[in-house]
Amino acid sequence: MSDPRGRKDRGRRWLLSPTIAGGIALIVYFALLLVTTWVAQERLSHSTSARHALDARLHANALSYFYAERLGDLANLRRDQAVQSFFVNRDLGMSMKYGLHASLVSIRGVLIERVGEKRVDAGPFFDRIALFDADGTILVDTSADPPAAESWLALDSGLPSHVRLVVDAPQHPDAILVEAPVVMSERGRGTLVAWVNERTALAALVGLDPAGSGLDRYRLLRSAAEVAEIEGAVGAPIEVSGTPFFLVGLERASLDERLLTSRWFLFALVLLAVALLTGGWMLLGAQRQNLVLQTRMDVARLQRRKLSEHNERLREEIKKRQEYERRLIYQANYDSLTGLPNRTLAMDRLEQSLMIAAREDHRVLVFYLDLDHFKRVNDSLGHAAGDEALVQTAERVSKLVSAGDTLARLAADEFLVIYPDLRDPVDAAERAQALLGLFTAAFTIEGRELFLTASLGIAISPSDGKSAEDLLKNADLAMKEAKDAGRARYSFYIPGLDVQIRERLSMANLLRHAAERGELALLYQPLIDLRTGRVVAAEALLRWTSEELGAVAPDLLVPVAEDAGLIQHIGGWVLERACCAAARWQSIAPCRVAVNVSSLQLQAPESFSEQVDLALSRSGLSAGLLELEITEGVLLRDRPTIGTLLANLDRRGIRLSLDDFGTGYSALSYLRRFPFHVLKIDRTFIAGIPDNQEDAELTRAIIAMAQALGLGVLAEGVERTEQRDFLVEQGCDLAQGYLFSRPIDADALGVMLGRNGEVNRS
Repeated sequence: MSDPRGRKDRGRRWLLSPTIAGGIALIVYFALLLVTTWVAQERLSHSTSARHALDARLHANALSYFYAERLGDLANLRRDQAVQSFFVNRDLGMSMKYGLHASLVSIRGVLIERVGEKRVDAGPFFDRIALFDADGTILVDTSADPPAAESWLALDSGLPSHVRLVVDAPQHPDAILVEAPVVMSERGRGTLVAWVNERTALAALVGLDPAGSGLDRYRLLRSAAEVAEIEGAVGAPIEVSGTPFFLVGLERASLDERLLTSRWFLFALVLLAVALLTGGWMLLGAQRQNLVLQTRMDVARLQRRKLSEHNERLREEIKKRQEYERRLIYQANYDSLTGLPNRTLAMDRLEQSLMIAAREDHRVLVFYLDLDHFKRVNDSLGHAAGDEALVQTAERVSKLVSAGDTLARLAADEFLVIYPDLRDPVDAAERAQALLGLFTAAFTIEGRELFLTASLGIAISPSDGKSAEDLLKNADLAMKEAKDAGRARYSFYIPGLDVQIRERLSMANLLRHAAERGELALLYQPLIDLRTGRVVAAEALLRWTSEELGAVAPDLLVPVAEDAGLIQHIGGWVLERACCAAARWQSIAPCRVAVNVSSLQLQAPESFSEQVDLALSRSGLSAGLLELEITEGVLLRDRPTIGTLLANLDRRGIRLSLDDFGTGYSALSYLRRFPFHVLKIDRTFIAGIPDNQEDAELTRAIIAMAQALGLGVLAEGVERTEQRDFLVEQGCDLAQGYLFSRPIDADALGVMLGRNGEVNRS
């Protein structure tokens, strides 16, 4: 039989069990709710702290970049052209009256402009920028009322070119300063100092208006020890890279209060659903905040990477630009081969020297040096050997140039030496002689010895010129005078040299059209066979009678034509006219024509050969009746092309004669190597015979040597009967001179040929 009481107890326990279970579930639920809420609050607190720390680090990086830019501003400012020009001009002796004051005004304009353009909204980056001299005095200041006793000396003399931030400066303990020493030629010339606006720096850090109220959330400290003295600091101080500062964030709201107090707990029990929704919302908000924080961190990392890449590219670009500017400055002022100052820098230094000399009442000495026959070095050994000769010349001359003097390369083989302080003009000749003495020793180029000489022109201020251009021009004229006088010597400038140059230029211009105006003419001097007394040849002599200048001296005509580049044209004209005249003479009597050839004509062998062919073809003259007179100076060049040309002319039957033999360049090797037919004894030897024993012996030796080599001999300048008799006695073949005839025109020579049988032999 069943027990009804037991069934009732079991039913009561069954009914109570859901309640207990519900209560337990409710307790567990509330416990879970409390735990979940507490966990959510802790995660929220940690996330907020992490975000604050990240914001502070990002701001510290931004502040580091801000001060790096300010250092860059001062680094660029000290290289500004106005700042550099001021110290260069002052080193060169420029006074405040002659331009330094204007340079300071220009520098102040640049500083004021820099203060005005570097701003964050209404706040400037710099409160003030000043340029201090090397002794600490103020040169330029953007402040309208700078302290009267203020001075500045570079704090770190060991790094004179280092740009840096300065805090706790003796006279400015509360200021943040940027110090940029100005260094030129490894010596400090002054210091640029800028006062940084700290409030503007923090404004750039947090992205707010400098006058706003959000700047009190951060504090910039100068040491980590100061953090303990700051109330409300949040987190550890963060070092600002590249600066002596630490950034500290200040507490903006209490994050330590617990959300789950008894009031919140009772409120959660009463409003469970609200508490649930609130807890869920807080958890969801925390997750969302974490997502936003992660996104910000990713964006910040990306920005830092891009900023680092940009900064690296910027540094490379600045480095390349600085190198490019350095090269441009060097190329604009120095010669790339020798490393000497070029014409531009030399003229600037000469102007400065003349200004100082005028102020201190002393003289400036200028040497204009030009290597003699330098083109032969390039032509024979090549341009590399020529460059080496120029480098060695610069090294030799540098030995006579002291620290205050200037040695410059003006052009190819032209050098300028400036002595800015000449006390006694007598010293000029001694220095010139010493300079020319540097060229007595041989140059060693490509393993061979080479002897070079130089011509030197001398000009002294103020007598020879008060400006740099005049002094240089007159020294150049004096150098050309030294070359005309024989080279390897020096010459002082003499008033009137420029007049001679202008006369030669005017003469060259008139000569350019002389043939067209019919001012050129050919005369012929007969060449007499001393054995028969007959005219066998005639030397063509060029004469110029200008409408403006009158009769021009023959000795001046050819040099002017060579200098003006007209010798090729005039030489062709002479060849053709002489051949035509000789062709007409053949109907009267056999007669050769001799034509003088300039060395410049032979330097273009193809063109000269064509001129000879054209003259012979147009005139119809036989090649054997044409004789070309070559001077000894041409053979000194020893060019293969000249030897080839002479050999070709000889093969064609054209006679070759060596003119002015015995004047100082003669060598027997010339007579053996080149196909000459006749030697012409220079008139300087004939003039002394037979009375001058030395001239007589020399003439006798030349005749004997020519006969031994199978060459004919022609004596120039025979004017007396005893001279003719001496030459006949020695076996000389031909003679010309006033004894037989002066130069005459082609028709008169034809008449003389007709009287060949009637020539007076006495």
